[in-house]
Amino acid sequence: MNNLIKVIFIIFLVLPFSSFSDEAPKPLSGRTLGNVEAKIVIEEYASMSCGHCASFHNNTIKDIKEEYIDTGMAKLIFNDFPLDRGAMIGSMITQCMNDDQFFPVLNELFLRQAEWTQSDNMVNTIYNILKPLGLVESKILACLEENPENQERWKSLLAGRKYAIDIKGVEATPTFFVNGKKVEGKFDLKKLKKLLN
Repeated sequence: MNNLIKVIFIIFLVLPFSSFSDEAPKPLSGRTLGNVEAKIVIEEYASMSCGHCASFHNNTIKDIKEEYIDTGMAKLIFNDFPLDRGAMIGSMITQCMNDDQFFPVLNELFLRQAEWTQSDNMVNTIYNILKPLGLVESKILACLEENPENQERWKSLLAGRKYAIDIKGVEATPTFFVNGKKVEGKFDLKKLKKLLN
């Protein structure tokens, strides 16, 4: 695997962070957790390398999920807002997953964020973290190979970040919106209930 990693993803590691932002690609659609028809819409903009984002997914979301998402009252729409190259690699892998795999992979990477973001061999560490979910090495590597599909995904991630800044006014991660209204301060179950009253 080490030899493969050396030749894979070179274009993303060598070129500047904004290299693929020359065109105007379409941002990726947010990934939805919960009932797609739910009337309460929680939008999240998060970076895979952001500690506060990991804390939300590892701790805070549980109560919101139990009371609102699992009951069909609310849905969470997750949007990538990569802050650095590590976050881009994490996002490239999660966004490469199908709908059934997306949130389990996202949650596992947030749960073990410190391991892979601080690893000298980030891709190998991510693979070892995701292996228990049944993901094979070739699947992880395929998400990072230099090919048109992955280049388009990279561009779309950057386009989504630009859209979030320019249109939604996102300045930091995580940023939340409830039914289109930007949430100020910490977002948790108590804040959600207050916003809905």
